[in-house]
Amino acid sequence: METKTLALDLGAFKLLQEDPGQQLQDPPVSGWYVDPRTGQKVFYDASVGKFFTLAGGVYIPLGYMNPAPKQVAVAPGDRLKIILSFKYTGPAITAVTGYYCIGVYGTFGFNETMVGQTSFNVPLVTTPPSSPNVTNEYTFTIPTSIGTDWNDIYVKIFGGNPSIGNSALTSYLFGYENALTIAGIQPSITEFKISDFAKV
Repeated sequence: METKTLALDLGAFKLLQEDPGQQLQDPPVSGWYVDPRTGQKVFYDASVGKFFTLAGGVYIPLGYMNPAPKQVAVAPGDRLKIILSFKYTGPAITAVTGYYCIGVYGTFGFNETMVGQTSFNVPLVTTPPSSPNVTNEYTFTIPTSIGTDWNDIYVKIFGGNPSIGNSALTSYLFGYENALTIAGIQPSITEFKISDFAKV
């Protein structure tokens, strides 16, 4: 079996294939790949446009998940707004997809337990901005079925006309680990004690 290199926006993945003369495509065809930075084997499913780990989680390459700068407590019924932003210079782009996810990031990849998508336009900008000039947002309603480990979030953007890249190969991907604390789904009793006693 020959190993060939496939250059992706997310980094160089090596394609495991039997036929050394096979032409590589962008987007790649379904099959097994290796991330040379970690040695991790991942499977690309062209029907959904995602890389998956051996355990079935969505593959998020190292460097895209970051420690959260704060934690937000959410409970079933709460609404959580996630806002993405970026600096942009270039032509107008229509129908960019914003992809928002809450879930569990770990050894087996990212378990996307909640997903939301938006479509937005980016205006023509000719002068480089000094601060982020494009924002987009999505609001989740926290379900009663939320798990206590659904504490990670990530966002990505892709598509558009002209295209900024497809879903699996976009380099516009960012996430936070341990961004949420989940409350209200398990009893919480603290400081249990006798508060007073007296003769009456």
